[in-house]
Amino acid sequence: MRKIYVIFLLLTTHFNSAMSAEPHHALTLIKNSIGMELIHVHPGEFFMGGQIPADEVLKLFPNTRERADVMADEYPQHRVRITKPFFLAKHEVTVGEFRQFVTETGYKTEAEIDGTGGWGFNAVTRKSEGRNPMFNWMNTGYLQTDQHPVTNVSYNDALEFLQWLSIKEGVNYRLPTEAEWEYANRAGSQQLYSDSNLPADVPKFARAIDSHKHKEFAHVEDLEIDPDKEAAFPVPVGSYAPNVWGFHDMHGNVWEWVSDWHSETYYVESPIDDPQGPATGTTRVRRGGGWNSFPEWLRSSFRNINSPDSRCVNLGFRVVRDR
Repeated sequence: MRKIYVIFLLLTTHFNSAMSAEPHHALTLIKNSIGMELIHVHPGEFFMGGQIPADEVLKLFPNTRERADVMADEYPQHRVRITKPFFLAKHEVTVGEFRQFVTETGYKTEAEIDGTGGWGFNAVTRKSEGRNPMFNWMNTGYLQTDQHPVTNVSYNDALEFLQWLSIKEGVNYRLPTEAEWEYANRAGSQQLYSDSNLPADVPKFARAIDSHKHKEFAHVEDLEIDPDKEAAFPVPVGSYAPNVWGFHDMHGNVWEWVSDWHSETYYVESPIDDPQGPATGTTRVRRGGGWNSFPEWLRSSFRNINSPDSRCVNLGFRVVRDR
């Protein structure tokens, strides 16, 4: 893997300088029957995956406890061509939008019916914890409005929502592929983040852990959260400025399910045109980082995984409409 990556990096260094970034999109918005705004994404091509070697990435985050091998699935960086236009939601699916689905169908999420519940914030310990039967999409342990991103929804719950919306509107709604998601996240950029190459800039454009205030790296369940601090918990969608293509919160706020199965080696064999991910797998990919994620996890190329029945207090989704 390392030899393949180094060779590919040398080749793409030239192509990155020669290949022009996708031109700025003219913002074309549509609004569907439940009030979602979606933006037209034009076909184009980009380089997907890690831009610099993993050991160099780690030097940018001196307090991290991550290892370079955790990032191995971001390589090699490879050329991807999106050949078909699609509409991608401007925001993550909100509590209010999910509530419309539940009200119309009576749907119960996996966190509600399997007896194990979801994740949430415990005000006594000041930490996120789960699974716990008391937590689900309606109860996360922190105050949420209809404009907050819905969380504690599994991959399977997201598919049920998408099926309902597709039938309701007579058009196909689905999760974005991982390639479509990164294409829209980058919005023509080849930086660490769509808006910056500096981890210190993350608090300016994303709800996430501010590493200046949290010097010690900690995993979600170990991170003590002060509920009185302004930066605690997710914010209503659109609270931060969008990227240049108009998409909000593609870094931070909540992780987002994408459609792909995960494979450590998929990037080696990925097709150039419209990659769909492996045909089978045991875990699905999620992207973008969440409100209680550190900046290294918010990078445009970073990949994370969960089993399809996972549900968490920092995990939601965003929808694609095919036309």
